[in-house]
Amino acid sequence: METLIVIFFYSIDGLSVAESMYSSKLTVSTQTYSRECSNSKYYYETIQVHVEETGNYSFTSISSIKTYGYIYNNSFNPFNPNENLLSDNDVKCDKYQFQLKVYLQINVTYILVVTTFSPKEIGNFSVHATGPGNISLNQISEYL
Repeated sequence: METLIVIFFYSIDGLSVAESMYSSKLTVSTQTYSRECSNSKYYYETIQVHVEETGNYSFTSISSIKTYGYIYNNSFNPFNPNENLLSDNDVKCDKYQFQLKVYLQINVTYILVVTTFSPKEIGNFSVHATGPGNISLNQISEYL
């Protein structure tokens, strides 16, 4: 599975803004889990998030598939998806793309989970992340 990570830094009205773009795809060989008491299997990808400055960050999906996004504090348990959950957002944004706005701290590991609206859905996706400091997004190949 190929991933692409792009990082930009710029200033708006004297405030520093970091921007990262992460691209990957969900395939039939991607990990699956049951979401929200469902017996259906949803493909998902786990992405480790580290920030270099405490503050407000935004994560937005860009995809032709309908995406869900979740962010967890320290770890993600696919057998108990509500454990350590900080924020989630499903289809509240245009074209069924998630948008998460969350306050993150340095020296804390966060896990971003990208999954889909419908079970067994596959396809390409990107995550656009912005915030006051560098945002490191790294795929976790196997979780648990």
